[in-house]
Amino acid sequence: MAQIDDLIQKIPRPVFVVVVLVIALAVIVSQNPLSDGCNVEIANFDKNVRGTLVGYRMASKKIQYAQIDNLRDICKDGNSQGSCEDYFKGIRKIADAMRNTPEKCYPLLSQEYVKLIPALQHGIKIMALTAWGIKPPENLAQRLGWLTESDIYGFCRAKDLLIKTLGAESFKNYRMSIYQEFPNEWPKNMSLEKRSEANRPRALRYAGNPSGALDEKDIYEKSIFSLRCDLYQ
Repeated sequence: MAQIDDLIQKIPRPVFVVVVLVIALAVIVSQNPLSDGCNVEIANFDKNVRGTLVGYRMASKKIQYAQIDNLRDICKDGNSQGSCEDYFKGIRKIADAMRNTPEKCYPLLSQEYVKLIPALQHGIKIMALTAWGIKPPENLAQRLGWLTESDIYGFCRAKDLLIKTLGAESFKNYRMSIYQEFPNEWPKNMSLEKRSEANRPRALRYAGNPSGALDEKDIYEKSIFSLRCDLYQ
């Protein structure tokens, strides 16, 4: 023990201080590894989506619950510009918050917020179905329906983020599942009392719906997915 004390005494004080700091830092790192910078980015993301994607406790101690699911239900029930306005704003808010987060943090972000990717998926699906309407748009000018420019920004940003997080192939498969839901016109000889969501004709022609009137290319061209999103970034 005395030998160790003598050795410590012989070490110059500046060197000794540096050694102690290095050892202390090593202990801290071993117990709490240095982050890659994503912790701060995720904290900023959390602040930007509070009350929309996640709930939080306000200064008054009251809890503000996440609103995005409730806003989605209101939009689906009303299916109008007024009933969907707040929902589409919420989707754009979430997309903007994620877009302001470095892409390297997306995997961790998706793990921390399990509702993030589903929220974006629901958002672009509802926007796409809303723009399509009750039958195939007759021309390119009608493919946006009543969606506003702000809505299109939200759609395009959500789509871009899903491609980056899911990958191009997985996103393509998800887009195909939306194609399969696009409605076709009701047969003119079908009475109103026989029409229901369960037997609504679908526009896409594929193995599961051979009576569809449009192939995948036609669906793409008539839908909001063919929009040049580079003009809305």
